[in-house]
Amino acid sequence: MRLEVVQTEDVSREGLLVHRNEPCDAPARVWVVFPFDPAASVSAQPETPARIVRVDRTTEGGYRIALQFAPPTTKLPHPVMREQRSFPRTPLALPVLVRLAGTPWPDESMTQDISQTGMRFETSHIYAAGDTLVAKVPWGKWSRTGEIAGRVVRVQGMEDVPGPAPLADPGLGASAIFTSVAVQWLHGGTNGAAKGRKTLPAPR
Repeated sequence: MRLEVVQTEDVSREGLLVHRNEPCDAPARVWVVFPFDPAASVSAQPETPARIVRVDRTTEGGYRIALQFAPPTTKLPHPVMREQRSFPRTPLALPVLVRLAGTPWPDESMTQDISQTGMRFETSHIYAAGDTLVAKVPWGKWSRTGEIAGRVVRVQGMEDVPGPAPLADPGLGASAIFTSVAVQWLHGGTNGAAKGRKTLPAPR
């Protein structure tokens, strides 16, 4: 979760070419804020998942880093029932702090989508359907809501991430490490962090 401001050299619909003083590994996963607003650097800004696809050393010193955008996908490994949500999900990659109810220390992760009734985030930690957790999204109106209690309603394996980690299902390319966790907010829940909150702000 290290943050770094770099200068773009060119931009396309599918990615960016940026200049960096140090090399980095390809393929590696990153999240990109573009365009970046320095005036808003004190708060989280919507991000786009991407992968490093090329690293070239320059004659002037430094490195050109090619990034390919990887927008959040709605493809699921198994068919699901017809969408019945009252509020549409907004595909947004945002930093989110998540902890199991009753535990003191949150883990930092990234959302895949979010709505007034819940969110989906990716994580390397183990969650199971029915778990109660508490989340804090430090962005927009959500940051003024504080911690929100939610219940895990679905856990799905994600596409494999490049690296030495083993696959849970090599045939499907499912990762043994990363999962996608769907959470439904508990309105008026009994958790102390969410007690008394009856409505949640809509993302904008």
